[in-house]
Amino acid sequence: MDMSLLQTKMKPATPLPELQTVEDIYRWIDENIAYGWQDKDGGTHTSEMKDFRRLYRTMSVTETLRQKIGTCIEQVALMHELLDAIGIPNQMYCCRIFEPDDYGNLEEEEHMHCFLLYFQNGKTYHMEHPNVEQKGIYEYPTEEAALRTITEYYVKLRGGKESPTTCFSGVPAGVSFREFNAFINHLA
Repeated sequence: MDMSLLQTKMKPATPLPELQTVEDIYRWIDENIAYGWQDKDGGTHTSEMKDFRRLYRTMSVTETLRQKIGTCIEQVALMHELLDAIGIPNQMYCCRIFEPDDYGNLEEEEHMHCFLLYFQNGKTYHMEHPNVEQKGIYEYPTEEAALRTITEYYVKLRGGKESPTTCFSGVPAGVSFREFNAFINHLA
């Protein structure tokens, strides 16, 4: 995979100067970004995952802002950039059922979730927006406690299947689900 595809840090353009706190960022994302994805032909999809593995392509943060949609991958990248812009330390993670780089079942559901933790006042917080069942900001005493709780939630959701969690620092733009999976595999 060409690692030059990694998006560069953005300086939020558009109407984002009023975002000064974590709560501002969460509220703005909740009001402006819907769950959805872009396909390889530039078409957009909301509220449906048909052919996701076959057609999905990651978007840059700039494209996410323009389209006003994103999967967990794009929404976490957006949160990361916005938190960086206001000086809040944070880290992106991907929790998934392991699939090898050459996994080829394009009909299977995706088994991946990206999430973000941020660190403030000696505590760890989980900002969740793309998982509509868990939307909100959650406080944890430590990063380890947050990771354990979140991973256990996805293990249970996936019927007890192991869900390795990997931190990552950027999202390669324009790659397929399979390519993003391979990207995460090589970070572990």
